[in-house]
Amino acid sequence: MRSGQSESTGPYSGWRTAAAIAGIIALFVLGSVVSRYLYPDRPPVVQELSGSTMGTTWTAKLVVPPGATSLVAAARDSIVARLDRVNASMSTWDPASEISLFNRTVSVEPFPVSVEFVDVVRRAETVSRATGGAFDVTVAPLVALWGFGANGTPGDPADPSALPAVMAHVGYTKLQISGDGRALRKTDPEISIDLSAIAKGYGVDRAAEALASMGLAAYAVEVGGELRARGRKPDGTPWLVGIEAPDPTARIVLRSIPLLDASVATSGDYRNFYESSGTRYAHIVDPRTGSPVPWQGFSVTVIHSSATLADAWATGLSVLGPAEGIALADREGLAVLFVLPDGAGGYRELSSEAWDSESDGGNASTTARAQIPITNGMTGAGIS
Repeated sequence: MRSGQSESTGPYSGWRTAAAIAGIIALFVLGSVVSRYLYPDRPPVVQELSGSTMGTTWTAKLVVPPGATSLVAAARDSIVARLDRVNASMSTWDPASEISLFNRTVSVEPFPVSVEFVDVVRRAETVSRATGGAFDVTVAPLVALWGFGANGTPGDPADPSALPAVMAHVGYTKLQISGDGRALRKTDPEISIDLSAIAKGYGVDRAAEALASMGLAAYAVEVGGELRARGRKPDGTPWLVGIEAPDPTARIVLRSIPLLDASVATSGDYRNFYESSGTRYAHIVDPRTGSPVPWQGFSVTVIHSSATLADAWATGLSVLGPAEGIALADREGLAVLFVLPDGAGGYRELSSEAWDSESDGGNASTTARAQIPITNGMTGAGIS
């Protein structure tokens, strides 16, 4: 057993997990049958669940038969189990997590990791290549250098003279996946990684997969502002997702979009930043330059079939900026919306060619926007 590995990840964890999943599915079937027998003529309802994970909150809205108590309880257990597993694997705040163990290893030998960990790194590599390194999980030491993340000191900007030494150990090509897909290898033993720009989206996907495996056909799941929706609400309308105005002084839903069988992620510089000597430093660091992106007070929203990729793309496009970001989005066929200050107290929007068709123009009513809750995430809004 590797140092830091708990009994829950030992040789018997597979059948325990399978037994737990089988029990959840059995509870779901029983709950559905009983509920439909007791309430044959009543329409389905929306049940809301919530909790904490990854240093933020999660919310799930499930369309279920009325009175389906066991089904809802099983869904909660399944969501929590999936999110806990992602957090235990990818949290840099947990010294016993897989990512923390990997980062502390100073070696170029293959390091065994979970299938989920490899899956996230593989998807991250896809976005890294497409953005020319604007998205890069090996940015971890730069994030800390500028005062952010688990190892940063907020409010303490980097000394520019320290950048070259740190930059020498940054680069997504320095991280490799083994041929059998069961291990990662550092070609530079000094690199460390940070999956915070993709892990929440991955948690959303895993939670959504858990709900789908239980037979649920309509639900919405959100973790820290990253969202995935399937099916429709009981009244037949699609889920509505709010896009927050990139205002650092208030939390206001600027507009909303209907979401049907898709995911949404938002990134931006307007929420997580600090000010030093009159300069604002955002938490979004450009791995290519070693410095935070110039602060503008903007946001980037991406609609994608995968919350994992929407999360990663939102960060990568934030680094690229509006002009280069929209050009890349058009080449990749991505639905992307930049919201920026217009210089007159309002906002201007720049969208990719795919945005209007994916978002249906964002023509939800003002009343609908008012009903969308603000999440506790750094960026984004909620779902209604």
